Amino acid sequence: MLITFEVVVNPIILLLAIVTGAIVGYVIGRAKIAKSESKLQKLETELMYSHQETLESQQALVELQSRLRDQSIPVIPMKINGTPKENPKEKATK
Repeated sequence: MLITFEVVVNPIILLLAIVTGAIVGYVIGRAKIAKSESKLQKLETELMYSHQETLESQQALVELQSRLRDQSIPVIPMKINGTPKENPKEKATK
């Protein structure tokens, strides 16, 4: 006695299974793409804020440097005359 399995393929059920699989695959793929695009958008926004902070600090630095450059700082010489004054005490000890 030989056991055989008879498999009947219903073309309508097969077509429905293929269409359902394609739709489910498309939805899953689109969800993955949407998730990655939202992550990318979030990272781009974060990067833009980071660049904005860097540019603001650079602008503040340039502004500070220009204020210091334009500011006139008086230079006080250490010796008023070119010759040092002699102390009378030094002459007496020599």
